[in-house]
Amino acid sequence: MNAYRALGLAEDATYDEIMDAFMSLSETYAEDPGKLLKIELAKDKVLDERLRQRMSGKLKAVESPFDPKAAKRTPPWVLAKDLFSKLVEFPSKKHALNVIGLLAGLSAATWIAPNTAGTILLVQTVSGLGFVYNRGTPEVPKDDFGQVGEIRPMKPKPMALTVGLIATMWFNGFRHSKRLIAAAAVAPWVPELVLRTTLISGYLILASLFIKAHDIFDYPLGVPLPRERN
Repeated sequence: MNAYRALGLAEDATYDEIMDAFMSLSETYAEDPGKLLKIELAKDKVLDERLRQRMSGKLKAVESPFDPKAAKRTPPWVLAKDLFSKLVEFPSKKHALNVIGLLAGLSAATWIAPNTAGTILLVQTVSGLGFVYNRGTPEVPKDDFGQVGEIRPMKPKPMALTVGLIATMWFNGFRHSKRLIAAAAVAPWVPELVLRTTLISGYLILASLFIKAHDIFDYPLGVPLPRERN
């Protein structure tokens, strides 16, 4: 009882309450060695008593600081929702106009000049990488002449995720065009490269509009996004 009183605690205090009281009193009497010694002894007596109660079965397991605490498991559907929220984001009007204006515009150009389809597809692929990788990151500052004033180092993990996503979209568009041609589902006058570029462009637009690469690494599963990002 004297030990509990020295810490200002009731006999049913939890382990966290005991340690909080000890730390608080230690700070209060930091310049009083005698008082600090009494507080330290009181804390040790209380914990010794708790250990004896635990060993004799008088103390419930949930109140014991001496047993390892069971890890809290997050339900898989909560993790899936968290993953989705960090990988997918509905585009703003400005972002949608930038993506569709560039990628769809380039795709339309292949129908006007089919011989440029290969070059345009390369530009679209690189642009898709840029859209996905840079999504949600602060804009790079520019000087008065519009020149980039800061070179940011590439983050390997977001870039690897971006490359994987863009590659997946690219090959989906490629296979889609192959299936259409094999099934004779397109007019014979449509050049295969133009059709392929158009379909890959559609998949790249989809990824560029909705996918973001950084949040899943900056805020791992279980760590909420900052309030202003929600």
